[in-house]
Parts: sequence; C-alpha cells; structure tokens
Amino acid sequence: MSIFWILVIVAVAVAPLISALPNQSQRYEAKIRAHAIQSGVTIKLEPPPEIPPRFRIDRDTALVAYRLRHAKADDRDRNSETAVRVGDVWLTVPNEGVLSGYISELPAGAHIVTLSKHDVTIFWDERGDIDAVNAVVAGLHFFLENPRFE
Repeated sequence: MSIFWILVIVAVAVAPLISALPNQSQRYEAKIRAHAIQSGVTIKLEPPPEIPPRFRIDRDTALVAYRLRHAKADDRDRNSETAVRVGDVWLTVPNEGVLSGYISELPAGAHIVTLSKHDVTIFWDERGDIDAVNAVVAGLHFFLENPRFE
C-alpha cells in the first residue's frame, strides 16, 4: 500500500513538469521562428493593419508579422502601401488593384504585405515548412529592394 502512495506523490510532483513541456505545434513554431531570426527577420506578435471589410479578410486567422527594417531610412520615393490576399488574388488597399509578379510567389499562408519607408512586413499564418519560411524571407528581401508592388 505504501508503494501506491509513493507513486501517487511522484505522479503529482511530475505532472506539472510534464505539462510545461512544449507540444508539437509549439516546437514547430520555435523551429521556424529560429530559422527566420537566423535570416535576419524580426518576428512580432502584433495585430495586422486595419483592412476595409469589403476585402473579406478572415479575422479568425492568427497572423504573425515577419519584418525586415531598412538599414537606414532613405529618401527614396517610397509611400506606404498595403496588399491583401483575397482567395488566390493579391489586391492593393484601398483601390483594389490586382497585383501580379513576385507577390504571387509568397506561400499560401501569407495574407497581408505592407511596405513603408522604414520596413517591409509580411503577415502570415506560419503554415508550411522551412521552404515556406524561406519564401517569406525571400519576399521580404525582394520588397526591401523594390519600393512598389508592381
């Protein structure tokens, strides 16, 4: 009977420690975020920019901001621009111009891209593998060098 109580006490002591271990999805997030950070990307858990409701963006999707900052803010003609993925089509906000070109190379989990004078941000749902992370990082570098979505 005393062995039973010893096992119960050990189980009660060990259970909180086991529950504190990361699960499979948390290990996956840590892996891809570490890969992105090694590539020089800043990762922020922040809300995406406000997108007008007419774009029908799914607000239930948790998006993470992957960002690259310009080494120095230059005086190039770079206005803030935003693009959103609606289905399989990328549109500019607010005038709903259809975009093609490099932006279509982004993984399916990328939903919003913002360009500004100071940084480039891609909001995506972190679904995919290391190749998807590499595509997001390549997209950040591309848009860092190209001031427009065109």
